[in-house]
Amino acid sequence: MADEQGETRRQRNERFEIATPDMDLPDEGLHVWEWFWDLSARRRAGPEALSYSDVGDWQRLLQLDLLPQEVAMLMAMDDKYLAAVREDQAAARERALDAQNGSR
Repeated sequence: MADEQGETRRQRNERFEIATPDMDLPDEGLHVWEWFWDLSARRRAGPEALSYSDVGDWQRLLQLDLLPQEVAMLMAMDDKYLAAVREDQAAARERALDAQNGSR
């Protein structure tokens, strides 16, 4: 997710020469990864948690048969995603405060 300047965490890591972890997704779970990003891109506002209703509506509209384990995976992915977004937001607030304090 891009910050207020349009820079993603991966781009910021590259700029500061910080290693970004590689993704190693098993082929069997790739579809869930793609589903997560499809759902995530349709959040109504900000970093709002996906609800079971959101997933259920999406599943019915696309006529997908999700296993309970796949739903659990989507929700666990969302929890981790939201934690990372909140971490990025806190870091952005801290950078903004540092910039304000440095300009005084």
